[in-house]
Amino acid sequence: MRRRDGRRRLSTVAVLVTGRITVNGSAALTGAPWDGLIAELREVIVTVRPRADAELIGRACNVAARCHQGQMRRSGDPYITHPVAVASILARLDDAGEVDDQMLCAAILHDTVEDTPYTLAALGREFGGGIAAMVAEIMALDRLGRRPGRKAAQVMATIRSADARVVTVKMADRLHNMQTLQFLPQARQLRKAREVLDTFLPVAQELSLHAVRSELQALAIAALIRNQPLRTPRRRVIVALDIERSTSRPDPVKAELRTVLYELFGAALRSAGVSPRRRDRFTDRGDGLLALFDPADQALLFDVVIPVFSQLLASYNAGFAHPGGRDRQLRVRVVMHAGNVHDDDNGYFGEALDIAFRLLDAPRVKAALGEAPGSLSLVVSGDVYHSVAPHGSGGTGYTASGHLVTAQVAGHEYQGWIHIPAEAAQRQQDPALANATVSQATAWLTSGVDGSDRVV
Repeated sequence: MRRRDGRRRLSTVAVLVTGRITVNGSAALTGAPWDGLIAELREVIVTVRPRADAELIGRACNVAARCHQGQMRRSGDPYITHPVAVASILARLDDAGEVDDQMLCAAILHDTVEDTPYTLAALGREFGGGIAAMVAEIMALDRLGRRPGRKAAQVMATIRSADARVVTVKMADRLHNMQTLQFLPQARQLRKAREVLDTFLPVAQELSLHAVRSELQALAIAALIRNQPLRTPRRRVIVALDIERSTSRPDPVKAELRTVLYELFGAALRSAGVSPRRRDRFTDRGDGLLALFDPADQALLFDVVIPVFSQLLASYNAGFAHPGGRDRQLRVRVVMHAGNVHDDDNGYFGEALDIAFRLLDAPRVKAALGEAPGSLSLVVSGDVYHSVAPHGSGGTGYTASGHLVTAQVAGHEYQGWIHIPAEAAQRQQDPALANATVSQATAWLTSGVDGSDRVV
């Protein structure tokens, strides 16, 4: 509301007489920069509020123009354009009940006392105690919003106790400020947009100001979107893992299996020389994890990391081969895909991730794990398959599967091929081989575990 530099001065004064708004001074001949808004307010009042006290509102325009003379908004517009715009918004509110003359005058005068030498006592003498009280209460609401550490619930409680007419004027004030939000620094745009979501939208709903609520929400969301920093997407190898039947386990078992998943996959990466510095931080998926890698490690992931991870799973599950241990076994679906990954302050996103997750959740992939003798099934997207796996075979560390799966994303079909690590099946059938892998797993698990790098 208070944006100006004080460098330019205006010689124009708005006067509303006998129901018509005119402009005094040289701008009457040349056209004041804010003459359009004055004309708009006149048309609204004449059309929508024909019973309005034209003389009273005209005096309010006169005083506001004189008080704000020379003050500018960050947009470069004369400051008087703001209160006139607020009054114009207020005058055309069909869902605000009866907008009276006091509300229109308070809208026009709402910044005069706080931002100019004009005093509340002078305002009361010229316009009466009712309008002065409304302006004072608008000022109190402004100060409330600027207090650090005030919680949204506290702000809402104070607003609910205020005069509904004052709150309606404040809603029109915020709406015009949101309409010109782009002229503020980015941090202030974000703060004001979030204030709208936290406070002004619920208030507008309670006051049944549906049109105001709709526009405020649209403006706030637009501000939050345009102020999201744009980052260049990166080409990454995407590896996502899901624990099979996670939702059917009790929480203590889920917690145990999540820990084992992270540790065994981290051990498989370290065994292949992929340190945390060579990958992005793990992202938690609730019943799984997402890992992103440099494309240079694509073949290493397929040929070494996934087979070793499968061996570690087999070794771990061998300790729960008894009938009562099935719920403690860890069986995992894995997907490998490559593509451009975007990220913002909230995390990773993009079509490449959508493709990977759709392939991972394909019914055929879930069925393949249920039919597999081992503890892991891998689905490899078409791009990765043709670059790392010999055509027509499952790769040197995998059994040939030939199972093709498809996923639909954004109207396009994407293919993947299911692979079952070959040694995993052998180890599941050969306890001696499984025991040999246990010692390997122990070495990998105890070598340089960096728990702080596990989850973002």
